[in-house]
Amino acid sequence: MTETVFFDVPNELSDIQLHQWQKYINIYNKNKDDANATDFLNIKMLDIFCGISQQDLKEIELAQFEGALNQVNRLLSQTPKLRNTFKMVGTDGVEVEFGLIPNFDKMSYGEFIDLEKYLYDDSNLHRAMAVLYRPIKHKNKGKYLIHKYKGTEYLADVMKHTPLDIVLASRVFFYRLATKLSNYTMVYTLKQLQEMDGQEDNRSVKNGETIKQYIHSLEKMLEESEKLLNFHSISA
Repeated sequence: MTETVFFDVPNELSDIQLHQWQKYINIYNKNKDDANATDFLNIKMLDIFCGISQQDLKEIELAQFEGALNQVNRLLSQTPKLRNTFKMVGTDGVEVEFGLIPNFDKMSYGEFIDLEKYLYDDSNLHRAMAVLYRPIKHKNKGKYLIHKYKGTEYLADVMKHTPLDIVLASRVFFYRLATKLSNYTMVYTLKQLQEMDGQEDNRSVKNGETIKQYIHSLEKMLEESEKLLNFHSISA
């Protein structure tokens, strides 16, 4: 007999944190070519994104399991919009507001190189976030100043808790920016991701399709984010 188990299913993409995404993507990449891994990946998806143990998952009603799985897949299939600022609460209970680099025209070479290196590496996405978003030190009438860049180590661990919508939208935005700057290395990286995804067979279901849709929809997301390149009115 099944039991009703209560657990937290994310309502928004922002309810999922970067470190959870990194953990799942790592497992997914290691198992995506295994025809027998579908059930395992579904369980891991809810284990990681909903915080429910694998043992409890086996005890819940099928409808409850399917509902949670469909909800998480729906969120991961969304097209997030870039946000200039967001807030996170630290382990000390202090809320900190982070701001996107206010003026990309003034971005340093070091910042750009680090972004190029880490933004499309899932295992190091938190380092890329430490470049793109930094604590706001002054804010007035919609304009803000962020702290000076001190390298990816400075906030890397903190940024593992970045909301996933912030992360994925940032990828799209910076890809478009890099393309505008004729950065062919970044273009090549995207092509590699698409080619890797193209190697998947038709055995993937649900979880595999979600990741596949994310990669294949990136070009569409980039078109929709075109207008965001004009947000430079927020100046340091």
